[in-house]
Amino acid sequence: MKRASSGGAVSRRAMLAAAGCLAAPRFAAAQGEWPNKPVRMVVPYGAGNLADHVARVLAEELQQRWGQRVVADNQPGAGGAIGVQQIARAAPDGYTIGLVAMAALVITPHMTRAPYDPLRDLTPVAGVTVAAGSLTLRSELGITTLPDFVTAARARPAGDPFFYYSAGNGTVPHLNFEILRRTLDFPAQHVPYRTSPAGLADLLAGRVQATMDSFSVVLPAIQAGTLRAVVATPRRRLPEIPNVPSIAEVAPQVEFAHAWQAVLAPAGLPPAITARIAADTKAALEKPDFASRMPAGAGLFEAGPEELAATMRHDHARFGALVAELGLRSE
Repeated sequence: MKRASSGGAVSRRAMLAAAGCLAAPRFAAAQGEWPNKPVRMVVPYGAGNLADHVARVLAEELQQRWGQRVVADNQPGAGGAIGVQQIARAAPDGYTIGLVAMAALVITPHMTRAPYDPLRDLTPVAGVTVAAGSLTLRSELGITTLPDFVTAARARPAGDPFFYYSAGNGTVPHLNFEILRRTLDFPAQHVPYRTSPAGLADLLAGRVQATMDSFSVVLPAIQAGTLRAVVATPRRRLPEIPNVPSIAEVAPQVEFAHAWQAVLAPAGLPPAITARIAADTKAALEKPDFASRMPAGAGLFEAGPEELAATMRHDHARFGALVAELGLRSE
């Protein structure tokens, strides 16, 4: 009786093991079917923002490759923190991803108590684009080169410096102007606005004299001759203004922030899904018409998961130090 009972237990264990072996391929097959339903792409900004534009173009491309809807979902607020929090708290199953601009990941968390840790709560997946800026001045100033601008800034009376605008404390244009000012040692006064259009209106009206706003914001006024671009922030010339030098040509010691946008997902995303999204994003970027659908000054930022993670760590440390030096806090 005892032997028979033992044999029965062994037999049942063998049957369960066999059933598990049969179930494993079915489970693997189910995993391999990703995506088998629509994918939500959180955009932590309002409609019309550069990241929103990039997200919608990328969503169209991924939708064609995956055979499932990819829905760009705008979740603006708190400098991107509201949307990033939604990405971080989503299930790591590949059905919630995000298209996020670098400021919400490597600048904002140093200025406020963000409800996420960008280096712990997110999976870096793929770089997509990087937005250019330019040192842009009122044309009537008659300044055409960066050395002339620095000389003119140093020559102004102590109580009447050059005023420059950005769309708020801690934005990439704000930090880039401070990087330029500190590296080349000239005086200037920051004037933060709530939006780029408000600052641009005051630049055109002569209430401020300069900006390092996104190139896509200032390009129409440059083309109209009202504003003049003096130097471009990328380390290459911009095709829209080929006669304007890059920062690498005139002041290579200046290390500007590069305003990149990237695909991220919740922490714990399976490596196979991470690799799939990264590969399909890279394939979308390599299509000849992808770059042509981007706004002026937006170049491609082709980075896989490891390179993007390294970029995030580097920028998080660098801009954390700069934010602390400037004493910046969110309003």
